[in-house]
Amino acid sequence: MGEHSKAEWNLLLPVLAMVSFPGIRMAMGFEAIESAFLIVAVPLFIFPAILIIGQMNKGEDWWKNQLKEGGIVALAGLMITLSLTVWLIVEFLVHHAEFGAQGTILDWIHFEVLEANGEWATSTLSFGLWIDSVSLTVLFVAAFLCFLICWFAIGYMTTDHQNEDRNHRFFAEFVLFSMGMFGMVLADSFLWLFIFWELMGLCSYLLIGFYYERESAAYAAKKAFLTTRVGDVFLVIGLVMLWDLFGSLDFAVVFDADAIRAVDSGTLQLACGMMFIGAVGKSAQFPLHVWLPDAMEGPTPVSALIHAATMVNAGLYLVARMFPFFAATEVGSMATLAIIIAIIGGVTACMAALIAFVQNDLKKVLAYSTMSQLAYIFTGLGAALWLVNNGYDTLAKVAFGAALFHLFNHAMAKGMLFMASGSVIHEMHHAHHEVHHHDHDDGHHEDEGEHHDDHFDAQSMENMGGLASRMPITATAMLVGSASIIGIPLIGGFWSKEGIIANAWKVALKEPIFFIPAILVLLTAAMTGFYMSRMWFMTFAGKPKTEVASKVHEQTSWIPIPLVILTFMTLGGLVFAGLHVTDWLGNPTGGHFANFFGEKGIMYELGHIFANHDLFLFGLTYVTIILSSVVGPMIAMALYGGQLDDGQRSKPWIQWVVTLSGKVKSRFGFDNKAFANSGLARSLEQRLHFDRWYDAFCLKIIVGLSNFAAIFDKKVIDGAIKTVESTSQATSKRVRALTTGSARDYIMMAALGTISIFILLWGVI
Repeated sequence: MGEHSKAEWNLLLPVLAMVSFPGIRMAMGFEAIESAFLIVAVPLFIFPAILIIGQMNKGEDWWKNQLKEGGIVALAGLMITLSLTVWLIVEFLVHHAEFGAQGTILDWIHFEVLEANGEWATSTLSFGLWIDSVSLTVLFVAAFLCFLICWFAIGYMTTDHQNEDRNHRFFAEFVLFSMGMFGMVLADSFLWLFIFWELMGLCSYLLIGFYYERESAAYAAKKAFLTTRVGDVFLVIGLVMLWDLFGSLDFAVVFDADAIRAVDSGTLQLACGMMFIGAVGKSAQFPLHVWLPDAMEGPTPVSALIHAATMVNAGLYLVARMFPFFAATEVGSMATLAIIIAIIGGVTACMAALIAFVQNDLKKVLAYSTMSQLAYIFTGLGAALWLVNNGYDTLAKVAFGAALFHLFNHAMAKGMLFMASGSVIHEMHHAHHEVHHHDHDDGHHEDEGEHHDDHFDAQSMENMGGLASRMPITATAMLVGSASIIGIPLIGGFWSKEGIIANAWKVALKEPIFFIPAILVLLTAAMTGFYMSRMWFMTFAGKPKTEVASKVHEQTSWIPIPLVILTFMTLGGLVFAGLHVTDWLGNPTGGHFANFFGEKGIMYELGHIFANHDLFLFGLTYVTIILSSVVGPMIAMALYGGQLDDGQRSKPWIQWVVTLSGKVKSRFGFDNKAFANSGLARSLEQRLHFDRWYDAFCLKIIVGLSNFAAIFDKKVIDGAIKTVESTSQATSKRVRALTTGSARDYIMMAALGTISIFILLWGVI
């Protein structure tokens, strides 16, 4: 086992060597901005290389064992993109004042465009970079998590026999998906943003449906593709409206303050509203949220990729990109859209949290958690957009920074949670096979044959329990990730979630309709504390609920390392808060980090949170902490907590949580049969019947329109064409009857034609 692990680690040597790539570029005289295009270019070239080489060499030992069916190649490429991203961030922080926001890399296609005045103008299709704190934040999140998820995927995908000889397709699509996110974030125009946006949509279809032989996976892929396309139709409409307003989609043009003031603000608000619908589809917000839970049919690394690094963050990035529009227009002119964004966020946050209450599938709990936490960010962005559009510039920057900080915290925690869930599911599968084969070897179930335990669900928390002692690394990662999502004080998500809730209530005190999202996100905080704690206790506390769970242990060497790294990144939220990261994030062109022990360092943040001079915000902070960190987890302990098996103990930093849950359950234990049997619970289990309504809509409306279109095509379009065809054939036959082949007949027709023409001319003259 030791020799095997050593050989596995040796495969990482060429990957780690890629860290030196920025140094090589610097030695060659290139600057960071000149090398940034490689963040997109490297995955673009790696994608076909993995696909072609893998197809030609699948089954070969060197391809399977040394290159992990392309996983090592993908990891090396993503290491290059990550190192270039870090270099770009360092350069941006050091040379902030003169580091250009835009740098054109390709200027390659020239074409003529007909303008409104009837004149032709020359336009150029170019690709450049747009560098600010927003793009760099989302880029780092994407590059960092794509690298770690790929690392995790090597251990997850290559040890599953059902993936043999097709993992090259997975890693190729993985790299292409990552490239789509990198390109979208770095693009300097809405046109290129849309191109990479659609590329991600295509890759999501391929990866969600990776197990296309399963009907459920194929259905989930189609559902995700079609639902997001609905939003994309509105996005295209919004972009066309922007083009009509500004004559360009380049950020340098559309974000110019003078140009924004020159256009009609009502039309601009409508255009941004259309684009927001596209963001709603991409980030799975109400009412275009139905695709995300079903996307769990893809492999777990895909779930982590979509939920933490790429797809769902794309919608948030698009809304964040609208900030200059709200900042430059007249006061209150775009406040309505900001309110709508916040309300959609609040409704989605509360709805998703309620549905998560009754989920027993480990990945689906996390899926609804993603919807809910993204909704928090939408609410925060809505608050920031309202504040800046109403002249509260300082408050707007704080709210904007808090929303982006929560994007970062959520991505780190959710990436870790999905990989931890994948680790649990992976080992549950292995343990299930061990138990299955053992039973067959003992000869106890020979009559059952292949039907033995066929329907065992390795993702169901009802089959888990007691894993805290058997999977300590995974349990630790999931505990820290859950604490961040809940908002346990001092851990990652706490700082940003408190900021979002506080800023939502600040706006509500100025705009009463904002009480709707403000109250909803506050209630969601309590619900988050319950369902995230419920997930952890059902999985790791108590006694194993099945024989399979009792046989589980951590065994795959590739999986734990990303979990450890992300655990420290999540715990590092305290450090980022002390650096006053919200100020930097809230000022895309002028923000800065504070000294950790300086005037606005960690003591300022602690005082601002726990001893706020504003009495209302002081009380709001503690209400939020009590609801999310005490009430929700305590109820979960009373319902789902429990001591481990006799003789089983976990690590000290985990064991105290398990012990506390056991004491709470023994002291306050109660059952929830009344709720479980209620109509509300059944409705929540059916996802509030949204899927049924969507299916009915598709069957009755879309299918009806499709049938009408088919009839119209057959009767009208095809009928008209066939009428023209038959008429022309009849005419041709009559004309052909005149072609006798006799020179005499042709001379007579020519003479008659000449005379006819002469008579006509005579009449005209």
